[in-house]
Amino acid sequence: MAIFNKTVLRLKIKWLHSGFRQQLLLFRYFILARFFGKKAQAEVYLSLNDPQSFMLVQMLSRLVKQYRINFKVLFIWGALPGITISPKLYRQWAIKDANLTAEQYQLTNITAEPSLMSLTTGQQTWQLVENNIENAEEIFIKTWGNQYNEHFQTSTPTINHQVKNQARLQEKGHYAPANIFFAGDWFVGVDRLYHFEKMLLKLALVEKVSDILSSNHLFEKNSSKAKFTEQNEQCDPIKSSVAEPLVIYLSLRSPYSYLGFIRAVDLAKANQLELVIKPVLPLLMRGESIPLVKQKYIYLDAVREAKKLAIEFNGFVDPLGEGVVNAYRFFAWAQQQGKATEYILACFRAIYVNGIDLTNPVNVDNIVKGLGLDVGEANAYQQQHDWQQWADINQVDLTKLNLWGVPCFSYSESSYWGQDRIPSLEKEIKLFQSNS
Repeated sequence: MAIFNKTVLRLKIKWLHSGFRQQLLLFRYFILARFFGKKAQAEVYLSLNDPQSFMLVQMLSRLVKQYRINFKVLFIWGALPGITISPKLYRQWAIKDANLTAEQYQLTNITAEPSLMSLTTGQQTWQLVENNIENAEEIFIKTWGNQYNEHFQTSTPTINHQVKNQARLQEKGHYAPANIFFAGDWFVGVDRLYHFEKMLLKLALVEKVSDILSSNHLFEKNSSKAKFTEQNEQCDPIKSSVAEPLVIYLSLRSPYSYLGFIRAVDLAKANQLELVIKPVLPLLMRGESIPLVKQKYIYLDAVREAKKLAIEFNGFVDPLGEGVVNAYRFFAWAQQQGKATEYILACFRAIYVNGIDLTNPVNVDNIVKGLGLDVGEANAYQQQHDWQQWADINQVDLTKLNLWGVPCFSYSESSYWGQDRIPSLEKEIKLFQSNS
């Protein structure tokens, strides 16, 4: 059964990477409609109570005139049930993260939560105005600014409208607000507008990628050159005399952790920082559940992000369970020998580049040997240093940052969730070093 499941997973991964799949989606959601004379249309799913939706609608309002497509805005309640792991912590993070986006793109930031009366009035008002990006932005600004002088009561038609849109989102294959669906692809949040515009450019629906998005892409690429991709390359950052290290929390099963790790290694080296690696267990090994629709989107999104950042990403051999255990049991030894970065890099490349199954302990032994380390000594060290103890400590440290998922980064007094925030992290590092 295990062999069968691995075979099925390999076939699924191969299908997700295939150009034929992409062509089928393009035909179904774009070419077919154009054949019947319909103008290209993107669906935008927004939740009035969602900080990321607030940022996305502002950016679209600034960019929409450049696009030769129609937009259909659909208000929904929020993410589908069971998607958010820690709702209270997620809400705190979402507002903080949205304000980082607002600062980056000069958008209206969030200073207070919208009241229930403002949310109800905004949702009711949406039913009375023309469906376009400009009107949606105005409603978001008034709602989050609590600017309504008169208020509506909750009505059944408004609730039914959002329930219908929520079902449409789910039927089309997604789960989150702040989301654009176009030509069979999903683009979540302001961070994915670059990919959205690249798709429009490919289909001759925009003249060029917007300067503000292009400049951010170039900054990301320059700050993450993905130099450290060979297992035998010496990639441990030079330990700095500056007391503050760069800390990364990661999971081997997380595609975003792989991308974030590659970028963090380069960032630490460029700024002469010590990189402290703190692996944690995957969410699925911590008793949490992640719906398949979310796992699928994360994987596909990580693949296109890797392509954008020029990071090698060829597939995925799931290390869940024994693969994670096999890899983690030798991490402390590699760390003690000054090979932590090389070891984690080799494990990541096994999973996402070379198609090596870490659930086979022989493959992990070969990684250790490839780093010039002795497997016997590694096993002896593991007997005295249980990997579960340091993994639990790392998880507690992550929780103290009011974060729960990976990758996460901390430097000085600041912490960030997600590889998308590497530019903000780099800005914080440079500011700290200049002040020091």
